[in-house]
Amino acid sequence: MAAGLRSRLTASLTSASKRSDAQLLHLQRVLTSSAGVESTLCTLCYALTLLHSQLTRILTRRYERLAFALASKASESMLPGETVLASVEPPRSGLSETCASVKALADLIGDFRIFVRLWGLLDVYKSARDTYTKPPRDAIIKTLFWAQLVAYGTFQFLENGAYLASKGVLRGERWAKREPKWWVWSNRWWMAQVLLELLRLLRVRQLRYNEDFGAEETDDSKQVKIQSKELERRWHRSFYANAGWFPVTLHYSFEHESDSPVSDSWLGICGMIPGIIGFRDVWEQTI
Repeated sequence: MAAGLRSRLTASLTSASKRSDAQLLHLQRVLTSSAGVESTLCTLCYALTLLHSQLTRILTRRYERLAFALASKASESMLPGETVLASVEPPRSGLSETCASVKALADLIGDFRIFVRLWGLLDVYKSARDTYTKPPRDAIIKTLFWAQLVAYGTFQFLENGAYLASKGVLRGERWAKREPKWWVWSNRWWMAQVLLELLRLLRVRQLRYNEDFGAEETDDSKQVKIQSKELERRWHRSFYANAGWFPVTLHYSFEHESDSPVSDSWLGICGMIPGIIGFRDVWEQTI
């Protein structure tokens, strides 16, 4: 009986080892693609943003309790009518160091993601070329496509300029003044592109997914048909991903992020949605 149990345990461990090996190799193939890297870093960046917001909340509560305790002790030794003003530097702790490390890693990933978008205008050119050579059948979708390209191209141009100015590549007083405005306006154009994409997707749904999701013309060349339910699934993923991007773009569209109605927690949650959807798509498409 012991021998049989040992045999089953060995077989189970061997099977688990093979599955783990296959999963790791699959992950390696995913991370060798640009789409896989981007979706992974997007998910990780906004997950860290969410984690930082929660750690900051816990840390703030600890500081508030500490301040209340110090104030209570000070009030016990004060004379009636006496007022004492004191400035206490927040103590360093393991939690505060962890909070700072999480923020630093999120900023580092965000910086890298902006850097690899520096050549994004080439993608805009390719999309414009493809749309020109093979325009959508529907006039409304065609108009929305071109409006998106203008919005995303403007976003990319402004972001590139602001990023290079922030790194000291574009120098001078003029660029120093432009940088904060260009950051804000780049994100406003990004928000416009996201809204236009949502409108395009709604139009696609109105046409029963007959545009840009793999539909084919029938024999009489006057109607189109849906190839499979896969088209509808792709539409839902695209819609949810862009719906997740909207609060993110809204947050960064304010000159002062503290004025944004989107909290850091919701920023992290919403930003993870397109990251996770993108990662699932790459995972499923990778052999």
